[in-house]
Amino acid sequence: MMTHSLIGKFAWVFWLLYIAVIAPIFIFIQINVSSVLNESERAKIELVTETLKPIISAYLSFDQQEMLSDTMRTFFQNPNILDVSLLDAHQKVIFEQHYPHSKIQETTTFSTPVIDTITHQVQATLVISYSNNFVHDLQTKLFVQLLLLSLFALFIFSLTYWYFRKQFFVLRLLSNWMGSYSIDTPSEPFKSNNTNTEIITITSSANKMLESIDSYRCQMEQINNELEERVEHEIIKRREKEQLLIHQSRLAAMGEMIESIAHQWRQPLNIIGLSVADINMKRTLGLLEDEAFEKNTTIINNNLAFMSNTIDDFRNFFSTDKESLYFDPSQPIHEIFALLGEQLRFANITYQVDKRCDKKIFGVVNEFKQVILNILNNAQDAIKSQPSPNEKKIKVILRCDANHFYVDISDTGGGVPLSIIERIFDPYFTTKLHNKGSGIGLYMSKVIIEQHFEGTLGVSNTDKGALFTLKLALEQ
Repeated sequence: MMTHSLIGKFAWVFWLLYIAVIAPIFIFIQINVSSVLNESERAKIELVTETLKPIISAYLSFDQQEMLSDTMRTFFQNPNILDVSLLDAHQKVIFEQHYPHSKIQETTTFSTPVIDTITHQVQATLVISYSNNFVHDLQTKLFVQLLLLSLFALFIFSLTYWYFRKQFFVLRLLSNWMGSYSIDTPSEPFKSNNTNTEIITITSSANKMLESIDSYRCQMEQINNELEERVEHEIIKRREKEQLLIHQSRLAAMGEMIESIAHQWRQPLNIIGLSVADINMKRTLGLLEDEAFEKNTTIINNNLAFMSNTIDDFRNFFSTDKESLYFDPSQPIHEIFALLGEQLRFANITYQVDKRCDKKIFGVVNEFKQVILNILNNAQDAIKSQPSPNEKKIKVILRCDANHFYVDISDTGGGVPLSIIERIFDPYFTTKLHNKGSGIGLYMSKVIIEQHFEGTLGVSNTDKGALFTLKLALEQ
């Protein structure tokens, strides 16, 4: 359609130029040529008249009628002069003659005085009538010639238009062929029987270009396939690495949990030891009564049950269950504080959970617990590292808006130094002493929140310490 509109525009331009040139020429011939020719003919007759007037004056002065008549007839050498008259001062005819072939309808008449060269008196008046039909004849001839010339130009244009239309038709087919080309499907080469050198060059170039595109398409498909394989391989490797990091993180957390178990069991073991010692002493002294024996047995059983429940709590925490479900975040947070309760009490650290939202989030509960545990352990270590803090406290605020659930965990551990706050979530980056930290806890926490909970994990500083903020998607 582009080439068709191009040749169409070419035709429109020609017609506009044709009309713009031919029409003014016709108008010029019709209006200007006639006046120019009339003026030219009048000037020619006046020139002859001015030449003959002195001779006519001389013949009138010497009364040479025969010579005067011969001189007057010389005017008729101009075929356009129809009537010539010579009138005396009293308007009597001295000489008068008409052109014998007078079939002219339109004439022009002018008169001029004949002056005596000696006395400078008017001797007579010369009256001449002439025809302008030759102007119309000349106009007609010019019109016919111009018409023939315009028809010839139109004929030449028609031949040119037909020739270029044939060439542009091939270009239109080539344009349609290229327009219908699709990268997804191979196409046959464009074929044309046009022998024009330029058209052959264009079609050959188009075929070569599309051959190159097809070749590049095949190469890109091969590269894409290879890239897909490499990406899949890298994803597998990344998942394996992620699983390894998660495992390492769990092992690190397990070591910290064992320390928590030690704190949890220290007092029950002391109580059980004291109860057993009391039983043995009273038995040795013979003072062991049934009531005392039952009392100590009850104390031992209660503490053993407490220790067994502690083991169950820790076993549930390290469960490999990966089931995703909707849950209330406050419950696993309370369970983590229950596990760390004795350890926090031993370090004189208080904690507070402020629940301001009852919505649920979706994910794996144990992974969420691991994140909370990592952050709480860091908060605990930060508080312990302070020389003499005025307040030892960890506060958790649960809040939400229309689309997200937020968990704010703040401490009084002094905050994160600004020089390392941008690197705190980098893998294997730790500020703890040697053999005290693996540097993967916060990194894995960020990975879990971003990839498994579709949320974000960020850190900032408050006046008293660090503030970790978990932004999670709400139950939909």
